[in-house]
Amino acid sequence: MKTYKLNLLAICTVVLLLMACKKDKTGSEPLPEGSVTFDVPASTDVVARDYDIRSVSVVSVEMKAALQGTTASDVHYVTFAADTTKIVDYRLKYGGNALLLPTRSYLYYKPTVAIAAGTNLSEAAVLNLSFQTTLQPFTTYVLPLTIASIDGIPQDPKTRKVVYYVFNTKEPRYVSHTGFTLGATASSVFGANTALRAVDAATGTTFWASSNTVPLPQWVNIDFARNVTFSGLDYFFPTGLTAANGAQTTSAKVETSLDNITWVDKGTYAINVNNTARVHTINFPSLTTARYLRFTVLAANPYVASATITYNICFVGGILLLN
Repeated sequence: MKTYKLNLLAICTVVLLLMACKKDKTGSEPLPEGSVTFDVPASTDVVARDYDIRSVSVVSVEMKAALQGTTASDVHYVTFAADTTKIVDYRLKYGGNALLLPTRSYLYYKPTVAIAAGTNLSEAAVLNLSFQTTLQPFTTYVLPLTIASIDGIPQDPKTRKVVYYVFNTKEPRYVSHTGFTLGATASSVFGANTALRAVDAATGTTFWASSNTVPLPQWVNIDFARNVTFSGLDYFFPTGLTAANGAQTTSAKVETSLDNITWVDKGTYAINVNNTARVHTINFPSLTTARYLRFTVLAANPYVASATITYNICFVGGILLLN
């Protein structure tokens, strides 16, 4: 019986050793340091693109990892990350005027990707860009990216490859008023909410309000102090007023003029400011050049002053011309 037990123990030991050997053979072997890099030409470390800062939308940038010189015998997982300290190296190599892309302007939607067995190229990692309109025009922004880890193993920050994703901004969303003092008049005014409040920088908090005793339509006339060329406008409604308050503009007419005498009808538009930004964009069919713009509120929801009192009134928190 003792011999039988010893033989059984020996058999179990051999089986366990065989299972361990099989597991080691089929398990994912660590990849050599530096064997995985960006899927870009070896001669470059820059990926550049023009970046439109006129529109508010999420822009996705994709990148892939490449296994050098061979195909993967098993699946491997690669994690990309930003290394903002490398902006110093970029400036030394390519110029000192580049700005680091602000942290709030990007988010890795998909930083970890797989290199499947039998391939040498990963699926695409996805970097989402946003807050474009907060960036400066005609500026170079840089986001240094690295492969931070492979199969959960951190890569050496001193030797891992860095690829600089460069974003060159062009025209801003809005026509700049720097150096010019805008003027404005209105068909009527309620209290201290004068027409000039429609052209100050506080598009969401200050506003022009028409008189609560004068029926619609009511207009505000803006003088941009020189001829400007623009493709449309953004109309801002005060952010402090909720849907329960009413007074949301629902229809407006836009006219332009070079001399404040002869006016060109640019169209009548349905307006919807029931969104988080409380803004409505009006795009013209073609570029327009003018010095003056007249924005006429044709219709608006009644303003609820109390349970028993409503006013026929309109508000313009701001009007900004689109490039």
